[in-house]
Amino acid sequence: MAGNSDEVVAAIRQVVHGDPTLQAHLFGLTEDAAFIAAVCGLASSAGLELEADEVLQAMRAGRQAWSGRNRP
Repeated sequence: MAGNSDEVVAAIRQVVHGDPTLQAHLFGLTEDAAFIAAVCGLASSAGLELEADEVLQAMRAGRQAWSGRNRP
């Protein structure tokens, strides 16, 4: 699958959301480098191209969204 990094990240998220075992594995990774490597490997095994800097950018966007969420 070729596409922009947002499309690839969305595809990877869909795979992860559908696999509780994979979720547990990724949540268990405490080092950013290990998480990034695992996500890049997951993308590669699914025939997708995703660079480490794209994963890092998605991580930062996710953290920013989490921090900016509306809380009661």
